[in-house]
Amino acid sequence: MATLGWRKPNREERQWAGLRGAVAVSSLLLRPFWLALAPFVPGCPFRAITGIPCPTCGTTHAALALLNGRLGDAFSANPLAALAGIAFVAGGLLAPVWATFSWPVPEIPTPLPKWARAGIVAVLLAGWAYLIVTLR
Repeated sequence: MATLGWRKPNREERQWAGLRGAVAVSSLLLRPFWLALAPFVPGCPFRAITGIPCPTCGTTHAALALLNGRLGDAFSANPLAALAGIAFVAGGLLAPVWATFSWPVPEIPTPLPKWARAGIVAVLLAGWAYLIVTLR
């Protein structure tokens, strides 16, 4: 069984951390642009055809709610998308700090253990089930 280990970051990972920070900050600075584009985002074709929300339905609403600081609305629109959005920005803002101090990085085994893959699939299916139940 593979275990999670820690190691020092290499040069490329520190550069990636700086880039990730720049992307997170620029995505926040471009908030007016994202809000202006929102009305032009097409609806979900899967939902239009089947009447059932797809696993990503509500992602745009969640992102717009996050941009407007409405966490509750973001989580009710799509909890997994809201978590991903928060993780994207928070991780991006923390990445340059991590790189500056050369904090250790986890060594994630590849491929992931079966239990981890099963857990990821279970979370994704639970998120989709939530959308089917609440967005119908």
